Amino acid sequence: MKILLVSSYELGHQPFHIASAASALRGAGHDIRTLDLGLGSLTPLDVEWPEAVAFAVPMHTAMKIALQASEQLNASRPGLPLCFYGLYAAAADLPGGSTAIAGEYEPGLLRWAAGLRGGSHVDLERSAISVAPDRTGLAGLKDYVGVELAGERRVAGSTTASRGCRYRCKHCPVPTVYDGAFRVVDRRLVAQDIDAQVSAGARHISFADPDFLNGPSHAMRVLEETGSRHPELTFDATIKVEHVLRHRDLLPRMAELGLVFVVSAFESTNDETLKRLDKGHTASDMAESVHLLRANAIDIRPTWLPFTPWTTMQDLVAMLQFMEQHDVDVDPIQLTIRLLIPRGSLLLNLPPEELSVDVYDPDALGFGWEAPDPRLDDLHRRLVDLIERLEGRAQDDILEAMTGEILIAAGMNENAVRLVSGEGRPRLTEPWFC
Repeated sequence: MKILLVSSYELGHQPFHIASAASALRGAGHDIRTLDLGLGSLTPLDVEWPEAVAFAVPMHTAMKIALQASEQLNASRPGLPLCFYGLYAAAADLPGGSTAIAGEYEPGLLRWAAGLRGGSHVDLERSAISVAPDRTGLAGLKDYVGVELAGERRVAGSTTASRGCRYRCKHCPVPTVYDGAFRVVDRRLVAQDIDAQVSAGARHISFADPDFLNGPSHAMRVLEETGSRHPELTFDATIKVEHVLRHRDLLPRMAELGLVFVVSAFESTNDETLKRLDKGHTASDMAESVHLLRANAIDIRPTWLPFTPWTTMQDLVAMLQFMEQHDVDVDPIQLTIRLLIPRGSLLLNLPPEELSVDVYDPDALGFGWEAPDPRLDDLHRRLVDLIERLEGRAQDDILEAMTGEILIAAGMNENAVRLVSGEGRPRLTEPWFC
């Protein structure tokens, strides 16, 4: 069968999820072409050639873009079999007759390609991945996100050493599918994928696991084996605060093996909000993790969730003060993030007195909510508008304007907190994290 695999967004990386799907489907004898909507758009040939189309939708932004592209396909090729696979596959109203596959999607894609169409499926079968990703036909790594390190921009690749997560943070899309299940990827396949990307020019690898230390022994073996083959390669990984503290004894060796920075979901400095989100850490834990990582020459790039149904003006100020006090690098876009509540979110299990939501909005792919303090909703809109108007300006200028907006809204002097962009620190060139 002629199948077009479409990626719309994977945090600026060369799309792992169509590479993994391509490997499985080509192995079964299907004729595969790939398209990354992050670099191009559907052409007449893309519309006319395939007998079926599958969209990789590992995140919210990817699903929104995929739905727009599916409308274009339906308009030109009504009845063309469509499949949406990944974490957000069941989070939207799909075109009639479409198939949704979440979890370990490769076996489901093979069944779909063999003619099993329609419905929504979640597959958590162990050891579902048996072949390394096939990146044939994808644009080169230089066309994707890079890493800025030691004054230079390096070509970056990405892979995953595991899927799923042992934890059930209520705002995260992973537990809605995996429900605490965690799957390691065969180290041989991880090695093959990294080797192929190094041969294609990668000098840095981002581990896109939901949490790299869900399986610490497995993660360390991956790093050790990779380091033995590519000693100059550097890495970044997502690691929750709880794991930074619990596995602090691993940090020195991880740094030696090339880990240069960690992405960690701090979210808020309000301990009550962190408890509602079931994050498993406190604000003081966050501070300790910052200093632990830096003591081992590993930088920290936290992600934040400034706007939630429980946020107060003082929470926003406290967040800025934390960043300033601990010299935490922040991308301006992080100051605009608003809690998304998609279908199946564990947040919907909170009692009504803790969370009140509006009806599901199919365009936003989530349930709406309003802040108890109307000033916060207005502030959020102003910040989003501000970052759009200042696009192209220096990061420090944008941060100054945005922190000033927050401080003035809180009745404080606009210069009461001063943040810096962290220019020169290791970072990916793509500021989005979700």
